[in-house]
Amino acid sequence: MLGYIFAGIALGSIYAIAASGIVVTYVSSGVLNFAFGSMAFFLARFYYFLNSQHGWDQLPAVAVSVFLAGPALGALLYLVLFRHLRLSSPLIKIVSTIGVSVALPPAALMLFGNDTITSAPGLASQPEPTYKIFGAVVTLDQVIAFGCVLAAVVIGTLVLQFTEVGLKVRAMVDTEAMTSLSGVSPARISVCVWMVTTALAGLAGV
Repeated sequence: MLGYIFAGIALGSIYAIAASGIVVTYVSSGVLNFAFGSMAFFLARFYYFLNSQHGWDQLPAVAVSVFLAGPALGALLYLVLFRHLRLSSPLIKIVSTIGVSVALPPAALMLFGNDTITSAPGLASQPEPTYKIFGAVVTLDQVIAFGCVLAAVVIGTLVLQFTEVGLKVRAMVDTEAMTSLSGVSPARISVCVWMVTTALAGLAGV
Protein backbone atom coordinates (compact mmCIF):
# COMPACT_ATOMS: atom_id res chain seq x y z
CA MET A 1 0.00 0.00 0.00
CA LEU A 2 2.80 2.43 0.88
CA GLY A 3 4.37 1.88 -2.52
CA TYR A 4 1.16 3.00 -4.21
CA ILE A 5 1.12 6.08 -1.97
CA PHE A 6 4.65 7.03 -3.00
CA ALA A 7 3.79 6.46 -6.67
CA GLY A 8 0.70 8.64 -6.27
CA ILE A 9 2.71 11.41 -4.62
CA ALA A 10 5.22 11.31 -7.49
CA LEU A 11 2.43 11.56 -10.07
CA GLY A 12 0.78 14.32 -8.06
CA SER A 13 4.09 16.18 -8.00
CA ILE A 14 4.14 16.18 -11.80
CA TYR A 15 0.57 17.50 -11.88
CA ALA A 16 1.52 20.15 -9.32
CA ILE A 17 4.38 21.39 -11.53
CA ALA A 18 2.01 21.52 -14.51
CA ALA A 19 -0.68 23.32 -12.49
CA SER A 20 1.76 25.94 -11.25
CA GLY A 21 2.85 26.70 -14.80
CA ILE A 22 -0.74 27.01 -16.04
CA VAL A 23 -1.79 29.24 -13.14
CA VAL A 24 1.21 31.57 -13.38
CA THR A 25 0.66 31.95 -17.13
CA TYR A 26 -3.01 32.76 -16.67
CA VAL A 27 -2.67 35.32 -13.89
CA SER A 28 0.21 37.12 -15.58
CA SER A 29 -0.96 37.14 -19.20
CA GLY A 30 -4.66 36.35 -19.09
CA VAL A 31 -4.23 33.28 -21.32
CA LEU A 32 -5.49 29.92 -20.07
CA ASN A 33 -2.91 27.77 -21.79
CA PHE A 34 -4.63 24.68 -23.19
CA ALA A 35 -1.38 23.95 -25.07
CA PHE A 36 0.56 23.24 -21.87
CA GLY A 37 0.36 19.47 -22.34
CA SER A 38 1.53 19.69 -25.94
CA MET A 39 4.45 21.88 -24.86
CA ALA A 40 5.34 19.23 -22.29
CA PHE A 41 5.16 16.52 -24.96
CA PHE A 42 7.26 18.52 -27.44
CA LEU A 43 10.07 19.12 -24.94
CA ALA A 44 9.90 15.58 -23.55
CA ARG A 45 10.16 14.24 -27.10
CA PHE A 46 13.19 16.50 -27.64
CA TYR A 47 14.71 15.08 -24.44
CA TYR A 48 14.16 11.54 -25.76
CA PHE A 49 15.70 12.60 -29.08
CA LEU A 50 18.86 13.76 -27.31
CA ASN A 51 19.08 11.10 -24.60
CA SER A 52 17.91 7.89 -26.27
CA GLN A 53 18.41 8.51 -29.97
CA HIS A 54 21.72 10.38 -29.78
CA GLY A 55 23.19 8.97 -26.57
CA TRP A 56 23.41 12.15 -24.49
CA ASP A 57 23.68 11.74 -20.72
CA GLN A 58 20.67 12.74 -18.64
CA LEU A 59 22.05 16.01 -17.25
CA PRO A 60 23.14 17.65 -20.52
CA ALA A 61 19.99 16.36 -22.26
CA VAL A 62 17.67 17.84 -19.63
CA ALA A 63 19.69 21.07 -19.51
CA VAL A 64 19.30 21.59 -23.26
CA SER A 65 15.71 20.33 -23.66
CA VAL A 66 14.16 21.85 -20.52
CA PHE A 67 16.28 24.86 -19.58
CA LEU A 68 17.33 26.03 -23.05
CA ALA A 69 14.77 24.76 -25.55
CA GLY A 70 11.90 25.29 -23.07
CA PRO A 71 12.43 29.04 -22.58
CA ALA A 72 13.21 29.44 -26.29
CA LEU A 73 9.91 27.77 -27.22
CA GLY A 74 8.01 29.90 -24.70
CA ALA A 75 9.57 33.12 -26.01
CA LEU A 76 8.86 32.14 -29.63
CA LEU A 77 5.20 31.32 -28.96
CA TYR A 78 4.73 34.50 -26.97
CA LEU A 79 6.32 36.78 -29.57
CA VAL A 80 4.57 35.14 -32.53
CA LEU A 81 1.14 34.58 -31.01
CA PHE A 82 0.34 35.04 -27.35
CA ARG A 83 1.39 38.67 -26.99
CA HIS A 84 -1.40 39.56 -29.43
CA LEU A 85 -4.05 37.83 -27.30
CA ARG A 86 -3.91 39.94 -24.15
CA LEU A 87 -6.96 42.03 -25.06
CA SER A 88 -8.69 39.39 -27.17
CA SER A 89 -11.93 37.70 -26.22
CA PRO A 90 -11.84 34.49 -24.14
CA LEU A 91 -13.03 32.49 -27.17
CA ILE A 92 -10.12 33.66 -29.33
CA LYS A 93 -7.66 32.87 -26.56
CA ILE A 94 -9.08 29.38 -26.10
CA VAL A 95 -9.12 28.57 -29.82
CA SER A 96 -5.57 29.90 -30.27
CA THR A 97 -4.12 27.77 -27.48
CA ILE A 98 -6.02 24.71 -28.74
CA GLY A 99 -4.53 25.37 -32.16
CA VAL A 100 -1.04 25.38 -30.67
CA SER A 101 -1.83 22.17 -28.78
CA VAL A 102 -2.83 20.50 -32.05
CA ALA A 103 0.20 21.79 -33.98
CA LEU A 104 3.04 20.96 -31.58
CA PRO A 105 2.85 17.12 -31.54
CA PRO A 106 3.07 16.80 -35.35
CA ALA A 107 5.89 19.35 -35.31
CA ALA A 108 7.73 17.15 -32.80
CA LEU A 109 7.26 14.11 -35.04
CA MET A 110 8.60 15.99 -38.06
CA LEU A 111 11.62 17.35 -36.17
CA PHE A 112 12.57 14.39 -34.00
CA GLY A 113 11.30 11.39 -35.95
CA ASN A 114 8.37 9.03 -35.67
CA ASP A 115 10.14 6.16 -33.91
CA THR A 116 8.03 3.89 -31.71
CA ILE A 117 8.85 4.63 -28.06
CA THR A 118 8.44 1.56 -25.86
CA SER A 119 10.26 2.85 -22.79
CA ALA A 120 10.65 6.58 -22.09
CA PRO A 121 13.66 7.57 -19.96
CA GLY A 122 13.28 9.71 -16.88
CA LEU A 123 15.86 11.87 -15.17
CA ALA A 124 17.46 9.01 -13.23
CA SER A 125 20.46 7.09 -14.51
CA GLN A 126 19.92 3.63 -15.99
CA PRO A 127 19.57 1.07 -14.49
CA GLU A 128 17.41 3.18 -12.20
CA PRO A 129 18.38 3.05 -8.50
CA THR A 130 15.69 2.10 -5.99
CA TYR A 131 15.41 2.69 -2.24
CA LYS A 132 13.51 1.04 0.58
CA ILE A 133 11.43 3.35 2.82
CA PHE A 134 9.44 1.58 5.54
CA GLY A 135 9.54 -1.54 3.41
CA ALA A 136 8.19 0.16 0.28
CA VAL A 137 10.27 0.58 -2.87
CA VAL A 138 10.84 4.14 -4.12
CA THR A 139 12.61 4.81 -7.42
CA LEU A 140 15.06 7.63 -8.01
CA ASP A 141 12.69 9.16 -10.60
CA GLN A 142 10.01 9.38 -7.90
CA VAL A 143 12.47 11.06 -5.53
CA ILE A 144 13.42 13.52 -8.27
CA ALA A 145 9.73 14.31 -8.85
CA PHE A 146 9.32 15.05 -5.12
CA GLY A 147 12.39 17.27 -5.18
CA CYS A 148 11.33 19.13 -8.32
CA VAL A 149 7.93 20.12 -6.96
CA LEU A 150 9.45 21.22 -3.65
CA ALA A 151 12.06 23.27 -5.49
CA ALA A 152 9.40 24.83 -7.74
CA VAL A 153 7.26 25.81 -4.75
CA VAL A 154 10.12 27.15 -2.63
CA ILE A 155 11.92 29.01 -5.43
CA GLY A 156 8.66 30.35 -6.87
CA THR A 157 7.54 31.65 -3.47
CA LEU A 158 10.88 33.27 -2.74
CA VAL A 159 11.06 34.92 -6.16
CA LEU A 160 7.48 36.21 -6.12
CA GLN A 161 7.54 37.44 -2.54
CA PHE A 162 11.06 38.70 -1.92
CA THR A 163 12.60 39.85 -5.21
CA GLU A 164 12.16 42.85 -7.49
CA VAL A 165 11.20 40.54 -10.35
CA GLY A 166 8.46 39.00 -8.23
CA LEU A 167 7.20 42.45 -7.28
CA LYS A 168 6.94 43.41 -10.95
CA VAL A 169 5.04 40.22 -11.81
CA ARG A 170 2.59 40.75 -8.95
CA ALA A 171 2.16 44.40 -9.95
CA MET A 172 1.33 43.42 -13.52
CA VAL A 173 -1.22 40.89 -12.27
CA ASP A 174 -2.95 43.67 -10.31
CA THR A 175 -2.94 46.25 -13.10
CA GLU A 176 -0.95 46.18 -16.32
CA ALA A 177 -1.61 49.86 -17.05
CA MET A 178 -0.17 51.09 -13.75
CA THR A 179 2.80 48.77 -14.16
CA SER A 180 3.50 50.35 -17.55
CA LEU A 181 3.22 53.87 -16.11
CA SER A 182 5.82 53.00 -13.47
CA GLY A 183 8.42 52.40 -16.19
CA VAL A 184 8.24 48.60 -16.20
CA SER A 185 7.60 46.86 -19.53
CA PRO A 186 4.64 44.45 -19.23
CA ALA A 187 5.74 42.76 -22.47
CA ARG A 188 9.17 41.99 -21.04
CA ILE A 189 7.64 40.55 -17.88
CA SER A 190 5.18 38.48 -19.90
CA VAL A 191 7.81 36.96 -22.15
CA CYS A 192 9.91 36.04 -19.10
CA VAL A 193 6.86 34.41 -17.50
CA TRP A 194 6.19 32.41 -20.67
CA MET A 195 9.82 31.29 -20.77
CA VAL A 196 9.70 30.08 -17.16
CA THR A 197 6.33 28.35 -17.47
CA THR A 198 7.35 26.59 -20.70
CA ALA A 199 10.44 25.31 -18.90
CA LEU A 200 8.09 23.98 -16.20
CA ALA A 201 6.09 22.28 -18.95
CA GLY A 202 9.28 20.63 -20.19
CA LEU A 203 10.18 19.52 -16.67
CA ALA A 204 6.72 18.03 -16.14
CA GLY A 205 6.89 16.27 -19.50
CA VAL A 206 10.33 14.78 -18.93
